[in-house]
Amino acid sequence: MYRTILIDDEKFALKALKHLLKKYEDIEVVGTYTDVDEAFEKMRISKVDIVFLDIEMPKMKGIHAADKISSIDPSIDIIFVTAYNDYAVDAFEINAIDYVMKPVLKRRLDKTIERLRNKHHITDKDKESKPNKILCFRNFELFINNKIIKWRTSKSKELTAFLIYNKGEFVHRDKVIETLWPDKEYTQSIKLLHTSIYYIRKILKEAGTGDILIYSNEMYKLNTEELCCDICEFYKIEDMSDKITKHNIESLEKMISLYRGEYFEENDYSWVVHERERLSHIYMNTLKKMADYYNKQGKYNKSLFYLRKITEKDPYNEEIHEMVLDTYLLKKDFKSFLEYYNQLVSDFKKELDIELNNSIQKKYYKLNKSIKIDKYL
Repeated sequence: MYRTILIDDEKFALKALKHLLKKYEDIEVVGTYTDVDEAFEKMRISKVDIVFLDIEMPKMKGIHAADKISSIDPSIDIIFVTAYNDYAVDAFEINAIDYVMKPVLKRRLDKTIERLRNKHHITDKDKESKPNKILCFRNFELFINNKIIKWRTSKSKELTAFLIYNKGEFVHRDKVIETLWPDKEYTQSIKLLHTSIYYIRKILKEAGTGDILIYSNEMYKLNTEELCCDICEFYKIEDMSDKITKHNIESLEKMISLYRGEYFEENDYSWVVHERERLSHIYMNTLKKMADYYNKQGKYNKSLFYLRKITEKDPYNEEIHEMVLDTYLLKKDFKSFLEYYNQLVSDFKKELDIELNNSIQKKYYKLNKSIKIDKYL
């Protein structure tokens, strides 16, 4: 399902396009906007896949709005909708999926949606056969045949998570007991372990996954090879993060996309704290390296996208804020530089009651001397 928003200064045009898009089962319109700033805010706080964007708007031209959208999330697909054909070249220079003339006709929109589907290689077969999967970032969830598993007990869920945490290696039952039932007597713990194992096997058997919970010599392991597991994929890629090159950048982008939140973030598992902190450190460092890589490639919007992910987790990291400002200077986007700087000054004063460091302030004063700042405010 594509989460889609529509931006046009004409309410009638928005209503007409929304009505047409209802005919496509894989398109979900999650917002319509006449104000581009409201649309930008939606994209910052919620996942958006597609934007239908009018080019001729009084507050901001669509071409400039598209550039802003790319800086928020470069993965968003943009489809221009306009009554003018003079902008076609500009539209495709910024890699828009399509360029549709008003009034939008169903037969023309069919081609646009088909082009979108082809880009993402989505077929009816893809939609119907979704893999069994394990999600460990943010909240631990197990999906079998595209249905989320409902756990009989919290301990059976935690035991499954603990076996995944051990990366497919055998874990002795005494270690399991010591971790999950440290305050129980041994004989009682054994019974609780066997009960939890029984519930897990029952759940997996009913789901038809086969015998992936394996027991041998008083040890247990969970075979995740038959499942699509986000943390398993993350581990396969993390060793590449030491040095970013054109050969591994796509893999690292996939690794970053897997990180939907911290490892078992919403699960109160004390045994995962150290690994959670380690993975968070890898994630943040990789984001910084990717932002630096894209700046050197001249892909400033992508750099800003990854820097923004860091500031979402660490809002008072002045080093990263300085990188954001430097990127705006490289883009020669002085308006965004000043808006960002002024917001930083306000936030640091209001929340921390401190001023920005001298290095950041010097950038502002240097820019103030070199250009007429007033025209950008």
